[in-house]
Amino acid sequence: MSTHETGVGEHAYAKTLRWWDGFTISLSIPAALFIAMGYSMGAIGAWTAIVLAFAVALIACLQNFVYSEMAGMFGDKVGGISMYANQGWRSRTTLAGPVATFGYWFSWSSSLAIYGLQIGTLMQAQWFPDQTWTFSTGLATIGFPHVVALVVLLIGWSLNVLGMRPAMWLMYVTGILILIPIAVFAVAPFLSPDWSVANLQWTLSASGFPGWQTVIAWMFVMAWSVYGIEAVAAFVPEFRHTVRDSRIALRLAGFFVLAVYFLVPLGVGGLVPQKDIAANPVTFYLQAFNSIIPGSGWFMTICLIAGLMLMMIMTTAAGGRVLHGSAIEGLTIRQLGQLNRAKVPARAMSLDLVVNIILILFVGEAMAVIVAGIMGYLICHILSLSGFVNLRRDHPDAERPIKLGRQWVVVAGVLAAVDAVILIVGVFSAEITGYGSFKEVFIGILVLSLSVVLYFYRQLKQERRPIQWRQPGLPLGAIPNAPSRETPLVDALDAERE
Repeated sequence: MSTHETGVGEHAYAKTLRWWDGFTISLSIPAALFIAMGYSMGAIGAWTAIVLAFAVALIACLQNFVYSEMAGMFGDKVGGISMYANQGWRSRTTLAGPVATFGYWFSWSSSLAIYGLQIGTLMQAQWFPDQTWTFSTGLATIGFPHVVALVVLLIGWSLNVLGMRPAMWLMYVTGILILIPIAVFAVAPFLSPDWSVANLQWTLSASGFPGWQTVIAWMFVMAWSVYGIEAVAAFVPEFRHTVRDSRIALRLAGFFVLAVYFLVPLGVGGLVPQKDIAANPVTFYLQAFNSIIPGSGWFMTICLIAGLMLMMIMTTAAGGRVLHGSAIEGLTIRQLGQLNRAKVPARAMSLDLVVNIILILFVGEAMAVIVAGIMGYLICHILSLSGFVNLRRDHPDAERPIKLGRQWVVVAGVLAAVDAVILIVGVFSAEITGYGSFKEVFIGILVLSLSVVLYFYRQLKQERRPIQWRQPGLPLGAIPNAPSRETPLVDALDAERE
């Protein structure tokens, strides 16, 4: 096999990415800040939202360090942290893998419709305010934003199925555009006479619920986007230098999101009063940007749209790889385990497309499934972090090209416990943030249950073998297919080929 491919036969991915490609992919997460952060700032005050966002970003950063060790161990595993959960739990229960992969996939997949509708709303507000026509599909009322969402959904899907390189070029462009408002809001507000500490408020008690419950409820929502910096792990098999690129990309993404989720809310929160943020939780950024650079609201709109487009491209790519990796490992139906001629999981990404078209046309308000998505996503993180602990306990002598200190076992255990608390409290506190109800919790349970049904179907019908409730543990001293430690000679050979 070529040194620039990974996997076996028709499952091989081209190894064309470098660490800066992984970092570009992670730029989509700060882009989500401009969509989600305004809601929390308007509801609980800028100071409260800043502290909580920084805390969630710190958790995400630490989690990425944990995942960097597992990325080194399982450099050929397609599917990122969901596959790490499978490897860490397979000797105890084989059901952890299907639950982790579907929880992860549904969280990313359902967000495509959300971001597409946000793009449509921004375009309508900025350039097409008169396009207020609507029609009904019988289950939902469709308007201009929905049509735009369908168009950008198809564009993102088309670029992804053509191969990773075409998608990466658009990611470069949109990544540069979203960096502009990030840089402006991180620095310029503090030089502006309009910035005032009086605009930064603590209004935690405004929800009417106990303060601790309100804190965790908003951390639950924030985790949905901020934790997403781990998406870099889904592309690890495509890095040219698996170990080095994985280490740099995952850790750099962690440090970057830590800085962005503190400086940007602090800068913009001091420019706009809380009541204005609450009234316009997304478009208030346009007002803030315009106060810094008069007449530039249209440019900020373009940057926001670019950031959302970056999110959609990354989400389609990552979600497709998770389903593909799940099929390769025998955790879901075999049909999703194929790559097309461009070496990308077109079938799995097409399933994402179909799911989101249904959400846009027949649900209308895609935010209705956000609680279900967050629930599955946090379960995946809990299984992945606890899987790290399991692997350290069961296989202390296994090869680890990226080796963390012993203290990280405790750190991973604490992070898993924190995520479990956020999950449990967040699920039962959706009314605080207004993002869902028990109906959405039921949807999440249904999706996770479907993952188990498909796993049983794969084993009983497609593989024609009894259900394996446990699989043998990994042999001591060697992780199957683990990448070897990279050397200067390997780097030199790769440089010569380039």
